[in-house]
Amino acid sequence: MAIRTALAAEPSLVERVYDALRDVTWRTLTSRSFGDELPNWFDVIRHAAALTGGKTGGGVAAKMLAFADLISQSARFAELQPLEEVLNRKHTKALLTALAGAGKSITNIALMSILGLRESNLSRVTGALQGTGLIERTSSGKEASFTLTDRGRQVAKKLNIDIKDPGTEREWWHEAPFPIAVWEADGRPVGANAAFYRLTRAQEPHALQAFDDWKISLAKAALEHRMASTDTWRLQIDDVMWIQFVETVMPDGRLCLLGSDVSVTMKAMSDVEAALKIAQEAEARARREFADTENCLVAYQSANSHIRNEIMTVAARSNERVRDVRHAWVASAEHVVPPALLAVEKDLGAMQVAVRDLMVPVHFVTHHGKPVSGWLDPRQIVAEAMSTAKDLYPSTQATASFGSVPKVRGVVDTMRAVLSHVVILGTRHGAYDFHGALKGSNLVTTVRVKTPDVNPHLDPFQAVTTSGLGYCRAIVETNGGAFQETVSGSDTMFVFSLPVEEANPPGRAVGRAVRFGAPGKATKPRKPTSGSHR
Repeated sequence: MAIRTALAAEPSLVERVYDALRDVTWRTLTSRSFGDELPNWFDVIRHAAALTGGKTGGGVAAKMLAFADLISQSARFAELQPLEEVLNRKHTKALLTALAGAGKSITNIALMSILGLRESNLSRVTGALQGTGLIERTSSGKEASFTLTDRGRQVAKKLNIDIKDPGTEREWWHEAPFPIAVWEADGRPVGANAAFYRLTRAQEPHALQAFDDWKISLAKAALEHRMASTDTWRLQIDDVMWIQFVETVMPDGRLCLLGSDVSVTMKAMSDVEAALKIAQEAEARARREFADTENCLVAYQSANSHIRNEIMTVAARSNERVRDVRHAWVASAEHVVPPALLAVEKDLGAMQVAVRDLMVPVHFVTHHGKPVSGWLDPRQIVAEAMSTAKDLYPSTQATASFGSVPKVRGVVDTMRAVLSHVVILGTRHGAYDFHGALKGSNLVTTVRVKTPDVNPHLDPFQAVTTSGLGYCRAIVETNGGAFQETVSGSDTMFVFSLPVEEANPPGRAVGRAVRFGAPGKATKPRKPTSGSHR
């Protein structure tokens, strides 16, 4: 009506009407305010062009029709982007919340910080909202600012988004680029900025709960909760994300909560804790191994220290016999080997066996962390040890019965050390009977010992273990064996049980030995070749 009156006036106000319609078109295009009123503006401009055509010769009317075409194109663009579709896009509601909470225009730089968006992504969001007429854009140099339109405020209210009155002063923490939430001293919510809602993954529309309720709901959704201090606590949101909150009381008495993402820090702490746990386990394992080694060394020293005197005695006796042989050899016209020389050879052989079997500690693990297995003959080991013992202790009357024990396969060093120590040390301290038998998958050695007269104040078990049989027991138990002691009157019976892998009864080839434990896979026997038997 105003345009019709202006065009009908004398003198005509065509230039003023043209300027007004040009400004409307320019503002619509630059602000991208493509609202529902565009079709009405299209009708107004087209009607004004029709009224102007008869008075100006058509030049101004043609320009007005161009304005109408631009308005029509803008209206068509708005129809192609329905409001519901725009509101369902990512970040649109968050941007509306930020603008509504500010109560005034916000620069594009501030919006990028609040929403965590790049400039290109922010332009797409603001362009869609401008197209539906929800926000308005103003420019100041290279900086753009955005504010809600009246239609934008109406839509925000329908979405239950709190709208701040533009006349009131905005809280400082709304502009902060880091997550902040504020509650009253009694726990009533004051508000939180967009960064806080984004950190806590709050559902839209954003609404802050009472402080205690908010903590409970967040703790229920967390995988783990840790208190770093009395006012600092951390929550694990998912497999990789940790968030930290620091509580503080502001000068006005309100409670302020500062949030931050500490996922990288917690990942580093987790790696350090895992490495520390591995190091602690390795240290504990090393300490156990060191203690076992010390115990083994002490037992070894105890088992072999008294052997020195016997070996030195045999060596001295052998040297004396060598001197006698030398004198006899010089005085004799016949070069005949005296019996004393044979005794020297026997004594030296006994010393070699003793040194081989007793003077070197047994290493339980010798090859890639696993015991080394092999075949050995218990009867031969016991016979050699008994021969050595009788040479070292001529007065011994001990007997050994291992005749029914076949060759066995097991940890060679362990079995050799145990059998040799049991015989030599046992005869030294009153053992008078050694019996061996293969029972199931175990080589069982039974030792009967009398209380030594040299230690009348000790019982048989204490006397023998103090002198070194405790070393044998340690070896047996370390390798999965068993030890048992029975006292009967003045005698003590020790039973050492060592596991074996397989046995080879007399008359059976080694390849046809009896295996113990879980059965292995069946294999076809190979035919013997011409050079396989000796």
